[in-house]
Amino acid sequence: MRFTHISGKRRIFAELRRAGRISRAELARACALTRPAVSVIVDELIASGLVREVGPGHSTGGKPPIMLDFVPSARCAIGINLGGDGRIEGVVCDLACEVLYSESIAYENDFENILQVTEKVIRTLRAKVAPEHLAGVGVAVSGIVDRNDAIMHSTLDIVGKPLAGRLREIAGMPVMLERRPNSAALAEALFGAGRGARQLVYLTSGVGVGAGVVIAGEIFRGSHGCAGEVGLLRLPDGRVLEEAARPRTMLREYAKSTGRVVDFDTFLSRYFAGDACARRLAAANAGYLAYAAQAAANLFDPDALVLGGDALEFGDEYFAEFKREFLAGSCAYKLGKEPMVLRSTFGRRGVAVGGAQIILDSLIV
Repeated sequence: MRFTHISGKRRIFAELRRAGRISRAELARACALTRPAVSVIVDELIASGLVREVGPGHSTGGKPPIMLDFVPSARCAIGINLGGDGRIEGVVCDLACEVLYSESIAYENDFENILQVTEKVIRTLRAKVAPEHLAGVGVAVSGIVDRNDAIMHSTLDIVGKPLAGRLREIAGMPVMLERRPNSAALAEALFGAGRGARQLVYLTSGVGVGAGVVIAGEIFRGSHGCAGEVGLLRLPDGRVLEEAARPRTMLREYAKSTGRVVDFDTFLSRYFAGDACARRLAAANAGYLAYAAQAAANLFDPDALVLGGDALEFGDEYFAEFKREFLAGSCAYKLGKEPMVLRSTFGRRGVAVGGAQIILDSLIV
């Protein structure tokens, strides 16, 4: 599937990142562009340092083609994960999603404190990178963001606050905001579990439940930035899915059933030790997330569904249960077209990695 509005340069650079070494002729076929158009664009990318020629390829008759590759180290960006877990995580990533440096600092849920801590993370990471290579800062936030970087919904004290504008003033470089699931989905689509997938849905659970959708290499945000807000779905019993599926609900139900108050790590330990209540609650949780995944997958029909977030902590048996439940309600599966069901490559770090890629992805227009 191709979006006709995507520029030829974006298509070519995306294909280079996806395929690795490739010739101009192969790029022309893959991107549905003419050879002359590809040559012009490739020359521009070479001049900017983003692409390089890497020598002759295999000849099928005639002169061997000159192969091309993108240059991961040509640019880097800072990615920030601003979630509801009490810490702000930052990374410096290159164009191949390689984490070069990282930093994590605790914060309080107050706008000025969030701003100060984010500034400190950015300043610490910025000092490690040559200024000419640093493209900007991508901030993945817990909440819904519109096209003007206005935060319209969040559990954090950032709704209606000029977070992006203040950070631009402080950092003196481009700053972009994005939903956390969208950022993680982009990272998985570029160099994670879903690399090579044309349509990808990423599902995560933690403080909340959300999905990110990537179609033909582009984040699908919807008309109002709300695409992927599966946590607001209603379960058949009337409950909101996010409340039923978040890990802290399992902890509350465990305490109610057993009389023992535990944290998430203790709950995990008891799950792996065979605790019947913990295993029952985890199996129900897998079903709730599968319900959300079915809704998203039946709507967008992806070739890859990637599960991330706290659910991965439960290991193979939980993932197998999630996959069984998901496929049972998958339209594609019923038609004999089973989508790939995968575990996140980047794990918790994927949100920050994707934040950096939001900036790097914007370099090509």
